[in-house]
Amino acid sequence: MDPSHAQRLIKELSDKINLYNDEYYQIGGDSIDDDEYDILLEQLILLETQFPQFLTSRSPSQRVGGKPIENLEAVKHTHPMLSLSNLYSRSDLDNWINSVISRLIESEILFGCEVKIDGIAISLIYENGLLKQAITRGNGEVGDDVTQNVKTIRSLPLELGEPLDLELRGEIFLPRNRFELINRQRDKEGLPAFKNPRNAAAGTIRIKDVKSVAQRGLDILLYDIVAGQISQGHAENLDYMSSLALPVNSFRANCKSSEEIFAFCNQWEKKQSDLPFDIDGVVIKVDNLEQRNSLGVTAKSPRWATAWKFKAEKAKSRLIDIENSIGRTGTLTPVANLEPVELAGTEVKRATLHNYDQIARLGIHDHDTLFVEKGGDIIPKIVGIDFTQRKEDAEPILPPVNCPVCGSLLSRLAQEIDLHCDNLACAAIIEGSLEHFISKKAMDIQSFGSAIIKLFNKKGLVKELPDIYTLHEKKDILLQLEGMGDKSVDNLLKAIETSKVRPLNNFIFALGIRHIGEKAAKTIADQTGSIRQFLNLTEKDLDSVPDFGPIMISSLLSWLRNTDHSEMLEKLVSLGMNPTPMEISEHLPFANLRIVITGTLSHPRETWKNRLESLGFQISSSVSGKTSYLLVGKDAGSKLAKAVKLDIPVLSEAEMEALINDQTQ
Repeated sequence: MDPSHAQRLIKELSDKINLYNDEYYQIGGDSIDDDEYDILLEQLILLETQFPQFLTSRSPSQRVGGKPIENLEAVKHTHPMLSLSNLYSRSDLDNWINSVISRLIESEILFGCEVKIDGIAISLIYENGLLKQAITRGNGEVGDDVTQNVKTIRSLPLELGEPLDLELRGEIFLPRNRFELINRQRDKEGLPAFKNPRNAAAGTIRIKDVKSVAQRGLDILLYDIVAGQISQGHAENLDYMSSLALPVNSFRANCKSSEEIFAFCNQWEKKQSDLPFDIDGVVIKVDNLEQRNSLGVTAKSPRWATAWKFKAEKAKSRLIDIENSIGRTGTLTPVANLEPVELAGTEVKRATLHNYDQIARLGIHDHDTLFVEKGGDIIPKIVGIDFTQRKEDAEPILPPVNCPVCGSLLSRLAQEIDLHCDNLACAAIIEGSLEHFISKKAMDIQSFGSAIIKLFNKKGLVKELPDIYTLHEKKDILLQLEGMGDKSVDNLLKAIETSKVRPLNNFIFALGIRHIGEKAAKTIADQTGSIRQFLNLTEKDLDSVPDFGPIMISSLLSWLRNTDHSEMLEKLVSLGMNPTPMEISEHLPFANLRIVITGTLSHPRETWKNRLESLGFQISSSVSGKTSYLLVGKDAGSKLAKAVKLDIPVLSEAEMEALINDQTQ
C-alpha cells in the first residue's frame, strides 16, 4: 500500500473510532456494536504496525496495546496529593463547618458536595491539549507513572479540543458490572476472585501488560483542576471540564448550610447501591478558590475539604487473645487476635485496640464476641461487644504490669493514656529505633533492612545506633553470616559510610524523637545548622521557632537532656557522623533564603509555595529578622506591617515574577 494512502486510512479509522468513543461515553449513544468496533480497531492496529511512522500517542490504538511496561517510574507531584480528614457524625460536620467559618471573614460560604468514589486517586497532566502523564497518589508527594495504563480508559480523551495546559485530579475505578464479569471469568479459569472493585482497580492500574489492563475495563471520573483553572469557583471549573468532554463526577450538588450537606450525605448513603460504582462517602469542599487559599492546609490534609464517611460495615468475631507490642518509642499497643471473619471484602484476623483505656472503656472480657468494623474502611477496629454471647466465667482484660519483651515495669507519662517501656535496652525499642534510623526518609542506609537488623541484633553486633558505624571493624564476622557475601557486605558498609553526611534534617528525624516528625525535623535543622548546635539547644532557642508548640519543645528538650541520648550522640560524632546542612541544593538561585506569603494571591497559595521551594526558598509562616522576602497579595495584614517595620523587602506577585526571571535567565 502507498504510504500516503495508508496515512489517510489511519486518520479515517482513528476519527471513526474516536467518534464512537465520544458517542458512547459522552451522550450514551450506541450506534455500533462491539464486534464492528473491534474490526475497526484491528484494522487500525494492523495499518499502524505496517506504517509505524504514522503511529501517534493520540491514536485510539494506544488504549488497548503497546509494549509491556518494564518498570513503573516514580514521579514527584507538582502539587502534593493530600489526604482528607474524615467526619462520622452530624456533630463532626457542624464542628468542621464552624472551623471553616471561624477562619474566614465572609459569613456566606458555598460548599460543593460530591459522592466519594471508592477507587484509586490519580493526577492527570495535559500539555498543549495532549494527555502527557498520569501519576498515582503514592505517598502524596511521589507517585507512580501509569500513563500507558490510564490511556486504556476509553472515557478519557487523549486530546482535548483546545491546546490547554491542565493538571487534573480524579478517581479510577472498576464499574460493578465489569467487576462481576471479571470474577466470573477468573472462576472459570480456576483463579481466586477479587475481593472488591477497589482492590481489583488498584491491582489493575499497576499491571505491566497494557493489553491486559485494557481488557479489564477501568473507568475514571474527575473532580478537580489544580492548575489551569478558569474560574475562582470550583463548580464552574467542573462545568468547564465537562465542556472539554472530560469525564467529570456528576453526582454532586452545591450546598449553603449544614442541613443541606447532611441531607445530601443521607440521600447518597441510602441510594449508593443505585450507582454503577462503589462509593464510601461524600466529599465536602469550599467552592471558592480564594477562600481555599485563605484556609490553607495542615501537614496532612486541606482545611477547605473533608470527607463524610458512610457507616462502616460491621462483623462479629470472638476474641482469641490480646497481643501486646512495643514500638520504637516504647509505647505499648494492644492488638486483638480474632477468629477470622469476612469484612468489606477482606479477611480480618487482627484489630487494633489502641490502648488499655480503650479496652476498659469498652469493658472487654476474655473470649468476648466483639463487633469489628473498618475505621474509614481501611483499618479494622473494635467498636463494641455482644454481651449476649459473654461467658459466665469471663474475666476483664487488665493492663500488663511488665513489658512483654524485656520484662521491665511499664509506666504512664503524665497527661497521657499510653503505657510505656522506659528501658532503652529493650529489644523491641532497639529494633524499632534501628529500623526507623536506617529507613529511606531518615538515614537511607540502603542494603540494610528489617531482617538484617534483627539478625545483627540477635548476634550482638548492633545493640544501639552507634554500633552501626562500628560494623566496618567486624567485617570478618559479617562475612560468616548466612546470606552475607563479599559484595553485599561491601555495599552495606559503603552505604553506612555514605549516611554519615546525610542532611541534618534527615538525621534529626532518624533519631525517632516523640512528636518530632519530618516537618519539625526540617524546622530544627534550619534553626541549628550543625549537630553540635542541635546538641546544645535550649528552651530559649526553641521559644521563637515558628510552628513549634510546647509539646514539641518539651519532648525535644527531654530527649536531649537524657544522659543516654546525649552520650549516644557524642559516640556518633566520634565515629564520624557529620550531617550536612538541611537538604537544599546550593546551586538553586534562592537557596537558604526565607520567604513568608500573606494575603490573597491570584494563583493558589500551594502553587506559589511549590514553585518557591523548587527555587530554593524556605517557606516560613511568620515574619522575623531572618525573613528575606515577604510575598503579598490582597488584604495583607499584620505580617505586612511587621515586614515594613523590620525593613524586609515586600514583593507583589508581579515583582516576584520579575525577581525570579532576573535570577534564572
